[in-house]
Amino acid sequence: MSHLLRRASFGASKNELARFRSMGLQGTIDHLADFDGVDDGELEERLAGQDTDIERRVDVQSWWLQRMAYSKRPLQEKMTLFWHGILTSSSSKTGKSPAMFEQNELFRRMGMGRYDAMLKAISRDPAMLIYLDSRTNRKAAPNENYSRELMELFTLGVGQYTEDDVREAARSFTGWQIRKKTEFLFNESQHDFGDKTFLGQTGAWDGDNVVDIIMQQPAAGEYIVRRLWEFFAYADPEPAVITRLAKVFNENETEIRPVMRAMFESEEFYSPRAFKGLIKGPVELVASTVRTLGINTTFAPLRRRIEAMGQILLDPPDVSGWDGGITWINSSTLLERVNLANAIAAGRLRQLEFDPVALAGDAAKTSETLVDFLVDLLLGGEIADDTRAALLKHAEDLRVPSAFSGRSVPADERQRSLVYLILASPDYQLA
Repeated sequence: MSHLLRRASFGASKNELARFRSMGLQGTIDHLADFDGVDDGELEERLAGQDTDIERRVDVQSWWLQRMAYSKRPLQEKMTLFWHGILTSSSSKTGKSPAMFEQNELFRRMGMGRYDAMLKAISRDPAMLIYLDSRTNRKAAPNENYSRELMELFTLGVGQYTEDDVREAARSFTGWQIRKKTEFLFNESQHDFGDKTFLGQTGAWDGDNVVDIIMQQPAAGEYIVRRLWEFFAYADPEPAVITRLAKVFNENETEIRPVMRAMFESEEFYSPRAFKGLIKGPVELVASTVRTLGINTTFAPLRRRIEAMGQILLDPPDVSGWDGGITWINSSTLLERVNLANAIAAGRLRQLEFDPVALAGDAAKTSETLVDFLVDLLLGGEIADDTRAALLKHAEDLRVPSAFSGRSVPADERQRSLVYLILASPDYQLA
């Protein structure tokens, strides 16, 4: 259950974990996947009470991070994060504009629906039109940036198309422009209405036709389910896994929700290879820490720390998104992770409310129950025997009166110390 909630959510609070365990694994999968009927009014009320400028990146970052940490529809936010790293655009290029906010809402709205429909929508999306220069795509001088990335990074992968296909697809998207910086405009005078031969099919294609032809290719389903599996499960999946999920994708007319359900219900998803087989990205690390520990924050004191760990939300490094995996960890970013763990656990961050005594409750009666509670909550109960023994010894040592003061460490500090050690541990960096 903890493994599922690390992958399909951003962890789970104490109360959420207890509720999901009572529902059972299948009941939890159903709840997470079929989120449309889940009331998220409490989150919307929270966000409505804040002065969010949707044209400012920092405001949208805080708004979205709060959704990750507090939404009752966590898979919806996890899918939004996934698509942000696949169908990338960047606030650095869109500038002060609501374009990135609106793209984020597009992913949230369409992220579990049909992929062909989302591709047609993203092809018209102002942020994408700006980011990949489609707004400058005219019949006299077709711009190939979008058509190339549509095939290479969004649908087919390298080696599944030719340079002629790139050129013909670019012709199909000519005249797709922006009006008033935020509205899609089809400029007929700049569209090439002539015949194009694309992936072996000839006709007077437009951008929607190009998407339809791409999605007819067997490589398209295999490509996107592989990207999904590598984000939610583990790298380099077995061919049989991809074949099975691609079949689900194609039989459901490119709908993503059945693919996610099949993934979460598969044996491979819970295999030793999958368990703690991914490294948490900075956004995932911080959002899951806030959610799991029941911290109350607007994320204002956490945004720069996330960036220092190597991830600027709404501003991926390039069109391929973030590399992820082991690239998240180096001498600098690892130190930032440890420092963040210390700052959160010690209560040194303003605008961040964390009460370790309230979190532990009756579990703090003994060192053993306290350690087991925190290990269960933060690590899913899985920890090496020697690591557990070290945590238990540390907790016991803090209860022993000091030779200098004659007093033991207060309960609040004991619990903060244990939380810090677990948050800073190698185990906690793994999803």
